[in-house]
Parts: sequence; structure tokens; C-alpha cells
Amino acid sequence: MIKTPKISIIIPVYNTGKYLKKCLDSLICQTYSNIEIICVDDGSSDDSLDIISEYEKSDSRVYLYKQDHFGTSVARNLGIDKSTGEYVSFIDSDDWVFLTLYQTFIEYLESFNKTASVAESLDIYMFNVSSYIKGENDVVPKTFFDMSDWNNHKEKYAVHTFNDCIRPFSRNLSAANKIYRKEFLNEYSIKFPENLKYEDQYFGVKAFLNAKTIMINPDIFYRYRNMIDTSSTLEVTPRVFDIFKIVDLVEAEIYRLHQYESYKYALFQYKFNSFSMHYNCCPVSLRTKYFDEMKKRLLEAERRNLNPQIYTRLRNYGMFEKIKHCSFEEFEKFITNR
Repeated sequence: MIKTPKISIIIPVYNTGKYLKKCLDSLICQTYSNIEIICVDDGSSDDSLDIISEYEKSDSRVYLYKQDHFGTSVARNLGIDKSTGEYVSFIDSDDWVFLTLYQTFIEYLESFNKTASVAESLDIYMFNVSSYIKGENDVVPKTFFDMSDWNNHKEKYAVHTFNDCIRPFSRNLSAANKIYRKEFLNEYSIKFPENLKYEDQYFGVKAFLNAKTIMINPDIFYRYRNMIDTSSTLEVTPRVFDIFKIVDLVEAEIYRLHQYESYKYALFQYKFNSFSMHYNCCPVSLRTKYFDEMKKRLLEAERRNLNPQIYTRLRNYGMFEKIKHCSFEEFEKFITNR
């Protein structure tokens, strides 16, 4: 095993010139130097391209690739194809990371290598993220990840599989707080679904389901810039219907791996949580259509050999009950007044 493996850092960039320098500075100043920084400009119309060009000229580890505005998934997939590192990391261009992120990863990797068998490699390393809202949580940030979601979480260098995750689809499917072994991604053809929103969810679940070795660091190394007014998670868009396609892809992967019996209750919960959460992103003119599709899919899921003594105890089950028994008008009133 190479003691200083190269890490490829992939950054999709689209009109984030206002924040891009802070992101890039946090990478070129890392205490671990064997990295390459792959910036994929996704057709920016601001000064993002000029900024990347400046960094490419001043640091040989920075590489610029350009594409038309095809979206984050296409940009990240291009970055994977262009990467030459043993490990791959995804960073969003308006966020930044702590300077010891990759050095700490190497420490975990070395610990793994000391105890792993010859045939084993570390597939996924996961670390914590905190949100940043200017003026609100500068001092006491809100963390994204709770270690109690995983069994054996108190052991620092514990090696996990996805079966150790108590709430597998409830949170933390972001690609940005993980480092992946590139051969692992290639072996299982793990790519971001193109031309769909919410692409991290499918990528994250597919990676977790196929990973044989996962290490988790509960410490914060990533700051996510939470721009409340412009966040894509709050954007009202007809593309909210993509969530149904993403969940279909997740379910298909579970069936492909013959894991449905193991995950059917968690999958059911994931469906009513995801569908109801994205309801508010649906344009008013399309909400009846969205509600009907959501209700139809959840009723179909309920009929799939689920034991009511189990699924009625799931977290947020009350939301499914609302969807199941309410008309569109009643559900709209409930959501508005919640």
C-alpha cells in the first residue's frame, strides 16, 4: 500500500466566484500535499472561470476542465474520469474545509491498513459537516451527522458496513463529507445520475450498499454554506418530481443486491420522509399532481409484505398517515399550518 496516496478533489463550479477563493485556499493549504484539485466549470457566466485559471497557473496541482451547463452530476462524473488519485473527494465550490482534513484521513487509513487483511481496502471514509449561516451559527455550528446512527460508534477506528447503520436512509447521503476509493467506485460503476436533481441520494446509497469497509470520524472538517434564500433544497421547481425517479433508482439497487428484506422498512420510511419533505418544493400549480403521485406510491409501498406491527412504529410514521387519509385540500391545509 502506498503510504502517501494521491487524493483527487473534484469541485463542480457554477457561478460561485464570490466564494470560490475561500474554497480553493482551504484546499491548496492542506497539511497533506499529495492532492490534485480538479475544477470542472459548468458553464459559469461570472468570474469563476478566471479565478480557477489563476489558481491553475500558480499551483501545479490545480486542473481546470470546462463544459456547457450540464449540471453537477455531469461535472462530478467528468471529474472522476479525469482523476488520477487512489482516492476521490467531492467539495462544493461555495463551501470550505479544515486544513487537516486529508492528513486526518491518512491517519485513519494507516490505522485501517495495520489491522486489515491483505485482501481488504478502505472503501469509504466519512467525516462530519457543520452548516454555516452568516451571523447565526458562526460560533456554535449545527452538525449534520450523529454517530449514534451507527453501531460500535464509540470505537475511534472501528470499521463498519452499511448493516451497522441504524437509520440508513435518514440522513448523511451527501457526497461531500466522504472520501472514496476510486477503484471501488469503478468496480461497482458508482456514478451520479445525470439530468436529475437530488443526485447525492442515489450515489450515496449505492456506495454505502456496495461498500465492504467504512470508517467514520465524528469530528467536523467541512463547512457547508447554508444560503437559506437560494438553497437548492428550498427551490420551488417542477424538477421536484425527480425525487420519485431517484427513489426508484435507490429501490432498484436494493433489489439488485437482493437486500429488500433487510431494508424494506427503512426504505418505506425513506419514501414518506422524502416525498413529504419535497412537497414544499413543488410549484402550486403542480401540487395536486405531486400529491396524487406521492399517495399512489406510498400506498403501493405499504402493500408490499410489510408488517403493520413494525411499520407503524417507524419515525415520522404520522406523516404517512396524513398522506394516506387526507385529500389534497386537507393535506395542503395541514402543510401550510404546520
